[in-house]
Amino acid sequence: MMDHHTKGKILDGETRTSRIIGSVDFHFPPPSESLKCNEDDSNLFRIVSGIRCAMPFTVKVATSTKLKEEDIRDIVMHVFDEIESTLSNWNPSSEVNKVNMLKKGEIHEMSPMLREVVVASKEIVKITRGAFDPSIAPILAHYKMKASYPSAVHSETSSETGSSSVGASASDMDTSRRQRAIIEVWRELLVQGYSSDPKDVKVSKHVKRLLELSQWSSAFSVKDKKFISKKHDEACLDLSGIAKGFAIDEIAKRLPSPCYIEWGGDVKVVGSHPSGRPWHVAVLKPRSLCEIKRRVEASQMEGQVGPVFTLADKHLDEEDSSREYLAIIELNDGDSVATSGDCEKIISKDGKFYSHIISPKLGRLLEINETTLAQAVVVCQGPCMYADAFSTAAISQEVPSLARAMLEPFRTYFRFPLKDFLLYSRGGPRIIRLSIPGIEPKELREKRFQSHDAAKVIVIGSGLAGLSAAIEAADAKAKVLILEKELKTGGNSAKATSGINGWGTNTQAKLNIADDERLFERDTHRSGIGGLTHPSLVRALSTQSAPAVHWLQNKFRIPLDVVSQLGGHSARRTHRAPPDEHGSPVPIGHLIMSTMKAMIEKHYADKIEIRCGSKVTRLLQKTCDDGLKIITGVEVECNGSCYEEFADSVILATGGFGSDNGLMARFRPDLLGVPTTNGKFAQGEGVLLGETVGAHLIDMDKVQLHPTGFINPKDPTNQTKSLAPEAIRGSGGILVNSDGRRFVDELDLRSVVTNAILQNCSCYQDGNQEGPPFAWCILSKSSQEIFGLPAISFYKDKMGLFEHCANVKELSTLIGCDESVLRQTLQDYSNAMKVGNCPLTRKHIFPAELSENSTDLIVARITPSIHYTMGGISINAAGEVQETLTGHFGSHRHIRGLYAAGEVTGGVHGNNRLAGNSLLECCVFGRIAGERAATVKQQHKSLFQNIDSTESNWVPVVLREVKNTDEKYGKNTLEVRFNLHGALQHSGLDVGQFIGLRGDYDGETLQGYFSPITRPDDEGLISILCRVDDKGGPITKIFKSIRPGSIMHMCAMGGLRLKFSNGKISFNGRQVKRIGLLAGGTGIAPMIQIIRAYSDHIRKYGDPAAATTTSSNQQHGLNLIFAAEEDNDLAYMKVLKNVQKDFPNDFRVYVKVNIPPLGWTDGVGFIEPQDVMTHLMYPPEKGDLVVICGPPVFDSAMVKVLRRLGFEPHQWFSYSEQDVVSAKD
Repeated sequence: MMDHHTKGKILDGETRTSRIIGSVDFHFPPPSESLKCNEDDSNLFRIVSGIRCAMPFTVKVATSTKLKEEDIRDIVMHVFDEIESTLSNWNPSSEVNKVNMLKKGEIHEMSPMLREVVVASKEIVKITRGAFDPSIAPILAHYKMKASYPSAVHSETSSETGSSSVGASASDMDTSRRQRAIIEVWRELLVQGYSSDPKDVKVSKHVKRLLELSQWSSAFSVKDKKFISKKHDEACLDLSGIAKGFAIDEIAKRLPSPCYIEWGGDVKVVGSHPSGRPWHVAVLKPRSLCEIKRRVEASQMEGQVGPVFTLADKHLDEEDSSREYLAIIELNDGDSVATSGDCEKIISKDGKFYSHIISPKLGRLLEINETTLAQAVVVCQGPCMYADAFSTAAISQEVPSLARAMLEPFRTYFRFPLKDFLLYSRGGPRIIRLSIPGIEPKELREKRFQSHDAAKVIVIGSGLAGLSAAIEAADAKAKVLILEKELKTGGNSAKATSGINGWGTNTQAKLNIADDERLFERDTHRSGIGGLTHPSLVRALSTQSAPAVHWLQNKFRIPLDVVSQLGGHSARRTHRAPPDEHGSPVPIGHLIMSTMKAMIEKHYADKIEIRCGSKVTRLLQKTCDDGLKIITGVEVECNGSCYEEFADSVILATGGFGSDNGLMARFRPDLLGVPTTNGKFAQGEGVLLGETVGAHLIDMDKVQLHPTGFINPKDPTNQTKSLAPEAIRGSGGILVNSDGRRFVDELDLRSVVTNAILQNCSCYQDGNQEGPPFAWCILSKSSQEIFGLPAISFYKDKMGLFEHCANVKELSTLIGCDESVLRQTLQDYSNAMKVGNCPLTRKHIFPAELSENSTDLIVARITPSIHYTMGGISINAAGEVQETLTGHFGSHRHIRGLYAAGEVTGGVHGNNRLAGNSLLECCVFGRIAGERAATVKQQHKSLFQNIDSTESNWVPVVLREVKNTDEKYGKNTLEVRFNLHGALQHSGLDVGQFIGLRGDYDGETLQGYFSPITRPDDEGLISILCRVDDKGGPITKIFKSIRPGSIMHMCAMGGLRLKFSNGKISFNGRQVKRIGLLAGGTGIAPMIQIIRAYSDHIRKYGDPAAATTTSSNQQHGLNLIFAAEEDNDLAYMKVLKNVQKDFPNDFRVYVKVNIPPLGWTDGVGFIEPQDVMTHLMYPPEKGDLVVICGPPVFDSAMVKVLRRLGFEPHQWFSYSEQDVVSAKD
């Protein structure tokens, strides 16, 4: 994590661009180079520091390791010696230079060290598409023979660090020749097609030819990750962009933990800081152009000869001590950070400065100016050499946006995922940081939490949803009471075995698993076909899936390191824990619940109270002044007595009704008597509690049968079944019926497998009793190994659910089928596995081998069992319980003070829950509901204060959801909804007042102005209408990229300021009787708000124009003309037509489209005076007000029309004519 705030931070070091100490023409420091000990942290660390390869280093090792300073020095210097003898291009006898001396086709067997770096380099070349390329050197080498200019640096310059000069040896002469060649190359590049414009990709034909030779694919060949050869004689390997990081990694490997290694601006930490805090590293701000100019002039005065300059001099350390920090990086065990910059070496030509960096893709130098990338900082959860290479690749991209686009995928698609990055250009300055969709920056969250007082929150239920809600509420300052009816916590969550889903997780990245939002959401929606999978809830589930997994990993140290691909999934994304130290399986649900409870008892004892044996029998409520209800607490039954417990918020986390005959008989009577995997406590009390206070119930008939509930041969009629985990089939288990035939793709959706069993399998016979349909689940020896032999032993030996068969003959005897039929089934399966497709079931994933010749088989009887209830209480994306509402602009509203999460809710899973989404739903919506419930006591009733002032403050708002605006039209528009800071808070705006909205994208602040479509008195949210095509302006980039949980900043601005109060409507102190609305495109937004406010006014007081209008043909109090270029620009058409239908005497709408679609029957073209006269209002009267909103050209044209028709200026309001109110940062 990066933090701009340095106050109170104890720094372990700094990261900056690699810094040269002394001349470019340096000599290798002698082996006896002394290492200076840093006195800081001397009580915690033994510290050695010094200079090596002209770059400073610092190494800290905890005093607890008992390692002496001389031992640390020996380890560090030994690694440096190995690096110089293996990877240094400046050492003529190094291994890398031996490779460079090979002829085409000659083969070199690499040492282990070179092998590791070359293999890593090859990988990074591929994944960065050549942005990092260690074979770029031929561009330089080609010009070596042309070197005719004298050296631009002194060969006798002594190091400012005390290293002494030695005589001009052969090695020195070779180094000098190499430097002159490099300088000549720079000169050549500067005159051959180089352009300072990043968009100009022109270079000379000569450079293009060299560039073709300087790409890894055309330069080197690596065989068996051991042998390297050159594809042409000019090929030259330069590993300087990765070797420094590799050296740091090697030092880290050889030192005990905890330790800190910094060399040349790159850092790696191992272990936890001895003080218990995170490691902190400061990022130095790059030098400004003025500083660079001044330092170049100083270098000239000190004797450096251009055009190549370094910034090293005796004043460098003093300057660094006064330089600003860009950020403080927080590092944890195993993290690495690397920094690359544009001013390590500088070339001056024609009054401009150029970096020493060559773009591998373009073959040209990078100009140092205000817009190009000046510094790239990369934080990697893994080896420093990868961070080093990624920062090198990033700086070569020239502009920050391209560097961001290159780095961003490696947050999730790389086994050593990028934890953060910072890209800096001087103009602005422009800073791009890694932005994880849906994650609110810690500092903004803490600031937002300052606006509310501590609330009391009651959580009903102690499963994963309940504990997640409780902990999140406590972290948001709440005092929490958990009420659990059972005598112990955990519920069905503690029984979960499959795992928790998440895409884009660090674990997936480390395992090289490609997954993304599109696949996850598609799989969830597809699994739920036939029921309601609300897009907003699924998007929230998807966006917050990785943060939920990381929350469990980081906050609770739960090792979710094993990832499986279960039925219905298109990628491996279901996370669970590895076996314990004895190889025994670790039930993931029990592990999560026991760990979270222990955390509460140890760290939240003063914030969270758990009362077991306490059953909630009723929700307490009262009626507010506006006639709406609010939940005030609960009635509790405990030990035979009842009492009332009051609270500011109540969260329902009671689970489903998988064991309740009452609700099952009411909604799914056909499932009465079907076995269940649920505990007897799953009675659905939370559903009933919510229903009693008016909560809307959805999908109550959607009950999931898990296809594989174990039938215990010793107790086959027991209605409660142990779950046969999804991973059994995911490990290669197959299903056959009693005839020995396969009938389904075992990895298909649960609903598909269940239906196939019910249709293709016979009923279980237990004497005279007939049980449910069942199948036989067969596991080969390799399947058993994949699933885990200790886990197999648990189910087979301890629980008696599997039986062993030595071969297929024994298996057929146990099943009671014809052996030849079973053999043919297994042979067909084996053949399908070989070609990767089963013609019978269309199965294409075959985790393990199984054939007619397999031995050591095990088999279990399984039957579909009630497992999960998808239906329940309706919630919104903020976890607020919904009740039904009769209205045109929404069918639901939240019940004040009531929230819900987990299986008690509906609307996420549809007709069939995707495996692994249960624990995920509990964690995601539990956390959302917990925070929302805790922030209910806002210090201010309204989000915006002092809206009548000429200045207003920008406040952070959290994105709730993005919705379509119309079922048929409006493809270019979206409704974007933001949470107000509290669920009961109002915006504080007037009707028609607009807001400013801004956010960061690629290091730029993008800002726009929007009219809310929600009413000022709507609670808890504010919605805007926006375009998402090119006409929407630059800010549409943000709307397309933000996800639920993301932050933008909002500010109250100017606008119409229409007043609705005491049965009257007024504007600027003048009473209004009739309102005409002229909307162009997304200018419909303020009109929607006005229509909503006006319709409420009509319900309460009637139409203000009904008794006063004198015109014979104009009896409507509110009229709208809606104009758009095309039908895709229209929004809320269905809503507007419905309002007109329900209020025929009070409202009418007329729509005109310039480019009409086929079948269009309304107006065509632009708004003409006749349209206003016929469909708006005419002639103008004293109480008239016309509101105009659209593009400026639209507003201007409408004003001209109104003037022509005799309207006075005070009778209209044009948004485009209003000045934007200034806002304070």
